[in-house]
Amino acid sequence: MQLNRSFATVTPTLDGDVLAVLASADATFTIPQIQRILATASGEGIRKVLTRLSGQGVVLRDQVGRTNTYRLNCEHLASEPIRALAQLTSTSLRRLEDHLAQWGGDVVYAAVFGSAATGKMRLDSDLDLLLVRAADAEPEAWEQRVTELSRLVTAWTGNDARVVEYTEDELRAAAAADEPLLRDVATRGLTVAGERSWLYWQLRNHSGLQEQRQHDRRELAERFASAEKTRHAATDEIAELL
Repeated sequence: MQLNRSFATVTPTLDGDVLAVLASADATFTIPQIQRILATASGEGIRKVLTRLSGQGVVLRDQVGRTNTYRLNCEHLASEPIRALAQLTSTSLRRLEDHLAQWGGDVVYAAVFGSAATGKMRLDSDLDLLLVRAADAEPEAWEQRVTELSRLVTAWTGNDARVVEYTEDELRAAAAADEPLLRDVATRGLTVAGERSWLYWQLRNHSGLQEQRQHDRRELAERFASAEKTRHAATDEIAELL
């Protein structure tokens, strides 16, 4: 499934996209506003959808001057399942949080990243997960948990789980190497276990150590080059005296 297009799980039509907009906020929308949000839909197509949904009573139409505004009918029997569909991203994250909470201190940090986090999933996209294992976690039990988590993700969404695992030491080494994946998780990932501040701290402190080492190497190389230059100058001066 596409978490960014949750209604596509039940209908591939424009109806689902329009309902997703109406269910996203307790507000009224005009046709041009809906069109700007959906970007690729025509105004006429949206109007036809709203007319059909209004006929079902799911959508309420109000007239303000010459402008028609539309809103989801929150008292309609279908409004609850419609809102549930609109909130599938939040629901999936909450399920991950609840499941990982059962792992206790074995998981130091976890986050969803990639297309699922940025809202750019395709139907065949993997759901990318970063997991950081505590140093004292039992490896065999951990592997069993990761296998079960991968199964659950597929059962919940229909998408394969792509799990990227680090131990705490491995993550520190990756941070020191300025691993791009960790930068992506830190800036755009969705935390589902642990604290994002912990990841920031690892990146800031350990990448800083790497930068300091590089600075020290450059400084040492400059000192060596300067010493070599001085040595050559002294050798030339001695040669002239002789």
